[in-house]
Amino acid sequence: MRKKQASKIDMFEIIPSLGHIEEYMALARQYGLAFEYNDFFAPELLDDSHALKERIRTYKSLGRPERVDTLHGVFYDILPFSYDSGIREHSIYRMQQSMEIAEELGCRGVVFHTNFSPDFLNNEKYRQNWLECMRKVIMRLLSSGSCDIYLENMFDQSPDELAEISASLQEESRFGVCLDIAHMRLVTDQPREWFRALAPYIKHFHMNDTHLKYDEHLAMGQGSIDWKEIEMLLEEFRLKDKSRLIEVSGLDKIRESLQYCQETGIIRQ
Repeated sequence: MRKKQASKIDMFEIIPSLGHIEEYMALARQYGLAFEYNDFFAPELLDDSHALKERIRTYKSLGRPERVDTLHGVFYDILPFSYDSGIREHSIYRMQQSMEIAEELGCRGVVFHTNFSPDFLNNEKYRQNWLECMRKVIMRLLSSGSCDIYLENMFDQSPDELAEISASLQEESRFGVCLDIAHMRLVTDQPREWFRALAPYIKHFHMNDTHLKYDEHLAMGQGSIDWKEIEMLLEEFRLKDKSRLIEVSGLDKIRESLQYCQETGIIRQ
């Protein structure tokens, strides 16, 4: 039986794994953590209706509280702004699947990637098509359920496109930005500019470490990201109450990240 809605959204999240779910549940209880489900973007799972129903059933049996957890939506080859109608419609179909799964699991929000290609950064026609199509799709998805949508920077070279689409959707209370710190730091050494542009719209963060060459998904404190600087920006732009996924896989990396966050004061118990 599902628990009643939590009175407060948990600030930090981890990625659960069914293989050791009791340990993940114990860790979540110990630290007051929410979950972000990372199972449901795999095409092979989405195409297997039996396996998909069983995975959803298993997670529902955990009795997670309503409107606390999040779900990472589909992102492989997802192009709802494609000029090819077949690719566009199948992408929207997959995104709709993500929304429906999140509703079944009682999630509060779904994360989708921008998937804006840097190869077309200076192509204004591509840019305007992306803005128009993504806005329409997001509004369509929001109207079909009750979950929030958080749009995450992926290949974005600047915050401009995310800021522009967010401004156009600012009347939609269930839309927001998921700022992936590692993705951002791969393209800039001036994170304040991203925070300044996106702060009004940020509702969620993805956090993991990297040596700033590619997205390694290292435990926090094991790479080159200056987390003290990030915490100062969170304070400056009044974002410390937004939820944050510690986006690493495996209990060892999660525990290492949590220990680092405690030792540095990022998590206070």
